[in-house]
Amino acid sequence: MRILTLLLATAWAARAVGAGLDHPPVFIMGQDLGAIRGYLASGCCPRPDGLTAYLSFFNLRSGAAGYGGVGFDNAGEPLAAEHSWGSGPVDARKTATAFGVGDLAIGLHLIDTVGSASLDQLIAGEYDANIDKLLKLFALVEGTVYLRIGYEFDGAWNAAYADPARYVRAYRHIVETIWSRDAGNVRFVWHASASPVDDVLDGRREDIALFYPGNEYVDWFAFSWFHHPDARPSVPVDHLPATPRELAEEVLTMARAAGKPVMIAEATPQGFDLSRLSHRSISPIWDGDAGTGPTALSTEEIWRAWYEPLFRLMNDNRDVVRALAYINCDWDAQPMWGPPYAAGYWGDSRLQANARLAKRFSRAVADWKSGFR
Repeated sequence: MRILTLLLATAWAARAVGAGLDHPPVFIMGQDLGAIRGYLASGCCPRPDGLTAYLSFFNLRSGAAGYGGVGFDNAGEPLAAEHSWGSGPVDARKTATAFGVGDLAIGLHLIDTVGSASLDQLIAGEYDANIDKLLKLFALVEGTVYLRIGYEFDGAWNAAYADPARYVRAYRHIVETIWSRDAGNVRFVWHASASPVDDVLDGRREDIALFYPGNEYVDWFAFSWFHHPDARPSVPVDHLPATPRELAEEVLTMARAAGKPVMIAEATPQGFDLSRLSHRSISPIWDGDAGTGPTALSTEEIWRAWYEPLFRLMNDNRDVVRALAYINCDWDAQPMWGPPYAAGYWGDSRLQANARLAKRFSRAVADWKSGFR
């Protein structure tokens, strides 16, 4: 079996042209259909190379669960209604086909109410029909599919991944099954949360290397980015976490050693409201009760607090950072993220809500991309 796996991996790598450190820069926008429509309709900012969609793997064949957000039933017929988990409308088929954008970045959620037992069933091949349904979606994508399998595997909010060995086996099974089906436009993304808030929740810093499935199974490394690089909690905590910069550097170092490109797979200025020009506390375990303590800020102050450090990080690490996926949504208007802020305060990250900031963002993306020519 190991020899067969290596042969499949070798054949796949031979076809994966542009999957290495020579990959051109990619700008991705998301994360729900409402956010995508608003961004594209505004014309405020660069046209993305790719769009983001989220899928619930274990529900891909369940009509009662909206077919996991994939956008078509088990016969391949498009759904009339867009699904929602309370975080905006989702329909990956539409995301892939309705906007004339080539690439599709997929956050593949591997958790359901059964928890880790579902991963055991996945590993045993009991959900291969769900993988086959994924392949039907991939066939609709004109460009590249960036598949973030079990994204943010190290996050406390993804408790079913708590056993690294089980996560690795599940990740590998999905990859090996896709290899065997010969879907050549898919790139496999290993996405760490790199979150200091997770470290506070866990009371420790995980060794993310324990979750690594191996170089042959990973085309891209990735991490999330929500805070200032040197952010620290401003309330008493039992465990002082590493900074976002330190956690990101762990991923960047692993990527360099493996010779793989890096995606900032979820980037949004948590706590900031671009329309109201303000910042609020995001969590009682970080800086105070979520949604409290509003502070008025200018556009320049918001830029310097979050956007400027993001693009500095990208440019300082341009040897490996090849993709940015920005989340452009009014978080506060979505039930999952809005009041009473059970998942923390997120704000409003819509670039079209702030023309001056949108202009600077557009210029920063263009400058970042031009550095690779």
